Amino acid sequence: MSYKLLAFTLLLVLTGFAPAQTPTPTDSGEDAAKLKTQAVEFLRETANEVSRLRSLENRISFDSELASLMWFHDEKEAKAMYGGVVSDFKQLLTQFDSEMNAASMPSDDDDMEGGFLFGGRGQSRVQRKFRIAMAVRQQIAMSLAEHAPDLAYNFYVDSINLISNPELRKDADRSDRYFESRLLQQIAESDAAKGLAYGKDSIKRGISSTHIELLRKIYKKDADKGIEFGQSLLSAVKSDPKKVDDLGFYSALLTFGEENVTGSKTAGSKPPVYDRNDLRDVAEIFYQAIMETKDAIVRYNIGSFISVIEKYAPARGAQLRVKFKTVKPASSSYASGNMATNVTAPRVIADNTSSAMNEYERAQKQREDQENAYKKQIEDLKKLGSTNLPKDQRDAAIAQARKIITDTKGKDKKIAALSLLAAQVKKMGDKDLANEIMLDAERLVNPMPKNYQDYLFTWMLAGGYAEADPDKAFMLLESTIQRANDTISAFVKVAEFIDVQQEMIDDGEVQVGMFGGEMIRSMTSELGMASGTIRTLVNADFTKTRALTNTFDRTETRVLAKMMVLRVVLDKKTKAKDADAEKMLMIEGVD
Repeated sequence: MSYKLLAFTLLLVLTGFAPAQTPTPTDSGEDAAKLKTQAVEFLRETANEVSRLRSLENRISFDSELASLMWFHDEKEAKAMYGGVVSDFKQLLTQFDSEMNAASMPSDDDDMEGGFLFGGRGQSRVQRKFRIAMAVRQQIAMSLAEHAPDLAYNFYVDSINLISNPELRKDADRSDRYFESRLLQQIAESDAAKGLAYGKDSIKRGISSTHIELLRKIYKKDADKGIEFGQSLLSAVKSDPKKVDDLGFYSALLTFGEENVTGSKTAGSKPPVYDRNDLRDVAEIFYQAIMETKDAIVRYNIGSFISVIEKYAPARGAQLRVKFKTVKPASSSYASGNMATNVTAPRVIADNTSSAMNEYERAQKQREDQENAYKKQIEDLKKLGSTNLPKDQRDAAIAQARKIITDTKGKDKKIAALSLLAAQVKKMGDKDLANEIMLDAERLVNPMPKNYQDYLFTWMLAGGYAEADPDKAFMLLESTIQRANDTISAFVKVAEFIDVQQEMIDDGEVQVGMFGGEMIRSMTSELGMASGTIRTLVNADFTKTRALTNTFDRTETRVLAKMMVLRVVLDKKTKAKDADAEKMLMIEGVD
């Protein structure tokens, strides 16, 4: 049983996979201020609930996210909350370090063959708990990075210095290898100067493909600082190629450089990070690295490596083809001439291939046509509510839209389209017709959801009612959450049965921190499809939305649901994400 299954289950019952709606603005600044005051009160209530959790790791994870949310309201209070989080975490880390140093051998009841769910086979219980603590550390650092890059990076570096045990330090270094790049990318998105400074510092410890993604982030935020970081990266590679972790770095760097140079040629674009001389230097270093390595993985990728190198160093590419006995792909003219000399057998193969390709292309064309038709349908529906048509023309347009939706393939697309149509009709002032259209959508949904797809469709329906009839949405969500409580409870029971080492379920609580510190962030910050619906419900009735979160039985899921509501109210950046999520759902649907 993987963490992705648990994450999916919790996402299913919390975010609802509801389609993003057009956010309903509050009536006035006074209403917005009142809503924020209620949200802060709600946040403090949630913090009290978190304090009653049994797992210290869970308390730290949730408290760090609450501190991040408080930052949108009161920076001073948020810093104080972070102070408590960091203090608790250091205490936890010191405890594990002491236990590991004191243990000369595992206790009799410590099964060294544990770690079934998350790896860690052959590790002691302290080591497995330490891995959870490292994931919690990631949660704290990422939540801090959203507001205070310096604090985030200093915490990330300083906290690891508390570890004296060599085994735990080795585990920490392993978990940090990829997380640091994600942290630096998060920092770069909010502050390019900080991303540049910390990026340069990270280069001293080694260079990997993740630095190229950091380069992209810094360059996108600030071209000059991106160029500076790119040159620092190239300088480090030239001075000590042994710092590079993997050969894929060179391939990715050359690919980035080529894309970057091409993009810089368009009018009004940013200057490129590298010129062609720089890329030739990279190709030369890449060539030397391939010639010196004995790693067998090179042979699996040598074709793509050579293709990249020979764009900037043709002679080096030719030498590699000789060494690795690879043939340069024939040009189309050569291929055509070669085919002309063999008419019989190759012609049959060509005909069969052509037939298969034609069938594939037809299927692909049909899918594209369907997608384009659906996009146009959605765009037309969006315009319907803002057009001033005479009643007879409006009624005809609505009837035609309902007919087109009926013929649309896929329940998910039908529910989404009907929900959007109902919302537009309500904007026109016809609430009865809007409810009638939503009944069409309701007939597509199982009123007693059992499997994940049933739940998906139910949540989508609730998202539609959030716009057309919020009272109905609240009723539907409440009953569905009550039903989902049984599913969550059953899932946790099964997880407890399998999780003999208490990696995922400890003392009856789901160890949220086990999921790399990313789970809370992705569920409360990257709300995607759910945020628009939550916003609509909050603006319709915050008290009811607040009460809805209490419908969840388990404390962990209840707190996560509350944090999602708080993120929508307090973090204004979620508004920009609503439109992107809406476009994605409307175009792709839910498979």
